[in-house]
Amino acid sequence: MTYSSKFSPTRLSWSICTAFAFATAVGVAGCGTNPEPVSVVCTDFRAGADLSESTFDIEGPMRKTYGAFAQAAGDLAAVANGMLVDVGASCRAFALELGANATDPATVGKLEPETARAWCSIASAKFAEARTLLQSANVTVAIVTPQCTIDTAFQTKCENRCKTAASCEEALPQDRCPEASRVGTCDATCTGSCAGSEIAPATCSGICDGACFGKCGESAIDCSAGCSCGDTCTGSCTGSCTLPPGGGACSGTCVGACSEPLKNPSCVTAIAAPKCEGDTDCFKSCAASGAARAVCSSGSLTIRVDEAARQDPTIASIVAAMDRNLPPIFLAARGRADILKDNTSDLVDIAGRILGRASEVGTMGVACGLLIGKTSEDARKSVDAALEGSKELAGKVSELASTTKGQSGPTTPFDAHRP
Repeated sequence: MTYSSKFSPTRLSWSICTAFAFATAVGVAGCGTNPEPVSVVCTDFRAGADLSESTFDIEGPMRKTYGAFAQAAGDLAAVANGMLVDVGASCRAFALELGANATDPATVGKLEPETARAWCSIASAKFAEARTLLQSANVTVAIVTPQCTIDTAFQTKCENRCKTAASCEEALPQDRCPEASRVGTCDATCTGSCAGSEIAPATCSGICDGACFGKCGESAIDCSAGCSCGDTCTGSCTGSCTLPPGGGACSGTCVGACSEPLKNPSCVTAIAAPKCEGDTDCFKSCAASGAARAVCSSGSLTIRVDEAARQDPTIASIVAAMDRNLPPIFLAARGRADILKDNTSDLVDIAGRILGRASEVGTMGVACGLLIGKTSEDARKSVDAALEGSKELAGKVSELASTTKGQSGPTTPFDAHRP
């Protein structure tokens, strides 16, 4: 049986409104779809909006740095709050489906982000109890986590506004990305790995960390219907396929180097800092926006269950709960939250430095800076809570991972695109 779990993009605007209504001390305007200004004190700042035309009444060189900082704070707040809502809701639902008390004392009286952190801890404990039963029934999982790529196009466009000398030519984003972190389409020889997906499996002749379709191992186990192969997969792979030494052809996404320039190149890690001179805080803010705007590819969760165990209603309910609730957990734990963590901390530091330049930013700049700084701090707390809670649960689920050769089972694809 095949299940399908998808994220709901409509959650994002709700989470922004709720988070700011409870987390800020200033008056909050109504949250619309534009989105509306966050407060009546600083109407220029709107989380999740394009702030490129906002000046915050700042004149001179500081306007560029302040604008990049405000944009990054708005981008990160939108994604961080949406991610926290997804993780918290998934942890709570998973915990309840595994038998937790809806009024567990550990959650009573708490506000976000502590509520999400508490529910993830409860979900982890409940799954640890259920894991013994799953292991006794030979239930295993294979996880292909989403791969998040930085929005280098937006980042470098932002950086161009931070440069001191407009004539300075910066290296292309793909050249500033470590070779092992480069991703794109390779029409020649790809070295590294070739990533496929549930929708479009990649040709494979190596170790496949997803479902293998074809033959598995030297004994050529039949995997035409899809299986977990701990040996060489010959056919196609829904996850990442390790290419042989020297590389090979890749029909999916090439991760690593290509003997010809990659098409549609991007980067899965932060690109190197600019070499052109400019304001460091402005550059760091651009990097934070690039991380917040990262796009994550599809991943999958393959749950393999012995035929006899599939008839057990308890095991069936646990497996169904895993299918419904784990996708956002792995997106945060193994993808998006890790990318955001360092950037949210950077923004909190930048806020302090900007507020220390009150004479340059003026009265409105200081008033907005206090709000934007608070927003950055709240985003950092949201990211930390989502990362800590999801990692704990993801780690316990991953302990069911197996390299059992040729064992088939239902595959749960999940979308992990930017919310």
